[in-house]
Amino acid sequence: MSRLWLWVALGFYSLGLVHALLTVVRRRPAWFRLALVAIGLGFLFHFVSLVEQGLAVGHFPVTNIAEATSLFAFLITLGFLVAYWRYEMTSLSVFAFPIVFVMTLAAVLSQPAALPVAPLLEQSWVPLHVSFALVGYAALILAFLAGVMYLIQERELKRHQPHAFYYRLPPLETIDGLGSRALAVGFPFITLGISIGAVGAASSWGSDWIRDPKVALSFVLWLIYLLLILSRVGAGWRGRRAAVFTIVGMVMALASWGANYLSAHHAFLGH
Repeated sequence: MSRLWLWVALGFYSLGLVHALLTVVRRRPAWFRLALVAIGLGFLFHFVSLVEQGLAVGHFPVTNIAEATSLFAFLITLGFLVAYWRYEMTSLSVFAFPIVFVMTLAAVLSQPAALPVAPLLEQSWVPLHVSFALVGYAALILAFLAGVMYLIQERELKRHQPHAFYYRLPPLETIDGLGSRALAVGFPFITLGISIGAVGAASSWGSDWIRDPKVALSFVLWLIYLLLILSRVGAGWRGRRAAVFTIVGMVMALASWGANYLSAHHAFLGH
């Protein structure tokens, strides 16, 4: 049944995506109410799917690529809803909804039949490690999207005759504020996720865990995340420099995620 609810969530996400695009292209703000209702219902059914999947397998559903991708899409949707509640940033939907839709579709299509779970994955630290890390990734994606929006808006401002999309984007200060707050929320979570993973891996795999490529890239990602925070708080970076640096951080996040397929200890994500 969890897969059925995920299909239902995907249907509502697709409606939300279509109406969000129409809102921006046609400049019909009233239509966004339909998009918001659709994405809210999708979020609700997505939550039901995660709960039912967890009850069915008897553990928190993050032990394969389908489950992790589903949770990731859910967290990005949650991040969008919080950002919209705080900033009423309808244009963010144009960037966030395609990601949510594609990831949910990937999750529902790659969901495997019931497979035995490795004993290691049943240890309590694994769900915490994966979940906290995914929250950090989701927050970084929101900061990345804010960075892309900032660069687009800045470029439009420099044009003597900006394109119509300029009028759909919020002020630069609002976009920069979203990026800053997303990083501030995500950093503690990714720090906890990596710390829990390091302690758990050391006790389970011994000294061999530190040579894993996924582990190495995760620590590099954490360092970049830290530098993103320090550059804003300490160096006072704002605007274009901060946006570009966040995009660099997103590139490293993609490399870290891709390292799951090269990792012996994180091979469960390849199932």
